Amino acid sequence: MAIRLPENLAPENYPLGWLIDTWHGGGILEYDNIEPAAYLHELTIDAVDAGPFVRFVSRVWLANESAGAVDKEAPGQVTYDSLTKERLWQTETGYLRVNPEAQAREDGAVELEATVASPTGTSQLWVGLISGPRMHMVTDTIIRSGAAADLQAAKFVGGNVASDFFYAYDMEAFGYEMRSYLAGRLSRQFDDDVDAPAANSS
Repeated sequence: MAIRLPENLAPENYPLGWLIDTWHGGGILEYDNIEPAAYLHELTIDAVDAGPFVRFVSRVWLANESAGAVDKEAPGQVTYDSLTKERLWQTETGYLRVNPEAQAREDGAVELEATVASPTGTSQLWVGLISGPRMHMVTDTIIRSGAAADLQAAKFVGGNVASDFFYAYDMEAFGYEMRSYLAGRLSRQFDDDVDAPAANSS
């Protein structure tokens, strides 16, 4: 897996270097109260602010096509190109960083923390580990408004395989036990803008 470390990426966040880019793909969305559906996913992870963190923006659209149109063996770009956007389903933005106070681990994994916000009334604190091209995170704290979805817990597993970003997002919500919600695959877009210098506000 060849990666380019962005110039603006803080050294302590080098373990996150393989994530820095714009990614396109899709997968299948389903839950106990949601019929299986195809979706498109655009994810941008950048270091443009040159701070001790990386920023990400995630957008998921339901597809006009059925879940059967998704070939789970196909690269993320193929899935993205084969589907059409029906409506925006979910958007989140947040920040991810290596925990600056974590002790070194004997297995070489590095501790992570992330803050995530949704326009539908939830904010989440995530904690987890990254080891090479693999990461695993779980929610530590979830703040919900009175009108927000009843999200109780979630976990995320992702990794770089054959140059694609494979991931699975499970959640415990709406009175149901932890189970799969999103499972997808994303392809790198080689977006130079993710390493653009921060805008000068002066």
